[in-house]
Amino acid sequence: MSSRSSPEQTDDRLAALVDDLLVRDPAVHAAALDELADVGDRRVVPHLIETLVIHEIGGDWEQFGFPEVLRDRSPPRYLELPEARWPGVRDALQTIAEPDYDSDYAWVEWETWYSQQGIEPLEGFDEWKLQLYRSYLPPVGRLLDAEPRAFDLRDIRWGNCDPSFLAACNEPDFVPGDAVATDAESEAGEYDRYLDPKDAVFGFTVGDTAYAVPRWVLFPHELANVTVDGTPLTLTYCTLCNAPICYDRRVGDRSLTFSSTGMLLDGNKVMFDEETESLWSQHRGVPIAGEYLDGGGDASLDVRPVTQTSWAEWREAHPESLALDIDTGYDFDYRFYEDDIGFFRHYWNDEDAVQPGVETADGALPEKTDVYGVTTDDGTTVRVYPVDDVPDDGVWTDEIDGRSVVVLRDETGDVAVYEAPPTPVERDDDALVDAEGTRWRPGRQALAGEREERGESGEPDGRERPRMPGRHGLFFAFRSQYETVEVGPTGT
Repeated sequence: MSSRSSPEQTDDRLAALVDDLLVRDPAVHAAALDELADVGDRRVVPHLIETLVIHEIGGDWEQFGFPEVLRDRSPPRYLELPEARWPGVRDALQTIAEPDYDSDYAWVEWETWYSQQGIEPLEGFDEWKLQLYRSYLPPVGRLLDAEPRAFDLRDIRWGNCDPSFLAACNEPDFVPGDAVATDAESEAGEYDRYLDPKDAVFGFTVGDTAYAVPRWVLFPHELANVTVDGTPLTLTYCTLCNAPICYDRRVGDRSLTFSSTGMLLDGNKVMFDEETESLWSQHRGVPIAGEYLDGGGDASLDVRPVTQTSWAEWREAHPESLALDIDTGYDFDYRFYEDDIGFFRHYWNDEDAVQPGVETADGALPEKTDVYGVTTDDGTTVRVYPVDDVPDDGVWTDEIDGRSVVVLRDETGDVAVYEAPPTPVERDDDALVDAEGTRWRPGRQALAGEREERGESGEPDGRERPRMPGRHGLFFAFRSQYETVEVGPTGT
């Protein structure tokens, strides 16, 4: 390009070159990348990052495909097409920008670097990105095309999968926990014994029935749509945020069916409902694009308490609990994840491992702190409590939305938040004693007041203080998803 080219001519030529990256011809891609590298304009970096990710994952599905349990199968056909390659894209990036990444995971390093830069792309980037996804990631691109949108397209990234690979587990069966527990004393029956006492489970209750979903079974799905006791629920799990959240999936007169888009927004998975293909925030349970957002944006999913604990702890608290039947019909090798989530465990605990797509910030807590959060009624503010700081045998008092609350560990060892009885409140073994001397017993749905005769019956007296549903996750997921994040007491 001539050094005497006007800015307008330069912009026109750059626009033509990035449009060449959309042409279904890798030779055209390579020529465009060579010229883009020669020009050296940083405004094309966002375009190069997007193509780099598809190029690297499509070229090495066995190493980068997600979920990992499917890496030994053929990748989606659209990733195998010869035109889904951009030869020289990494070299072009290294010529235009400062870093010089050369590891097997260079595309992750480039995404991480880009997330911290705030580089303004060329005019027309949004439509360019939509066309890239429509053409080269069609199952994902179709969903991303939803309008209106409540997010900037630059902030959303592809998560190495699509709705067919990261398939929701729909209407699985639940079976008696004793029938699948490896340490059960009963004789072997018709079910595989697969649940070890140490296994992490996500537990919830509906009515008087308790249910447990092993984390390693949910892992390759990240989402389960279930109907229990006539109640339609969706148990969602963002593996990168380590955030299990349970929602009632009824909105108005509809019972929605949720699935994963294969996209991430600010480090959190993006869901969609199959009925309208509206996009939803997994962590907040609100629409972020499509029909439900266009309807005024006031739709939201009611969150229900979900406990993250071990099967041994859950079973001790709920001896009659049902458990998800591992025979789901989805032909996944679930045991792959039983003891093999090392990458995620490393990621959850390594402060230096930055989630691509998340701009780092100095927050009130380290980014990877495991927290439990309760939102205000309007959903804009979340009050979080560092899980490791909540005392095993004590109780915190706090305030949310002008209401006094108590924070403690429940019978499974997980964090629970309840509306408070008269304060101050003290812990007395497995009960609470309020300022008036009344004893309260923590339960799944509420604190239950007990009769005054201490040491005698301990029977409920009918008074209750409801449990406030909360959300698990790493701190960065709260910081990036909510307008205001407040940290509750970390030790009193």
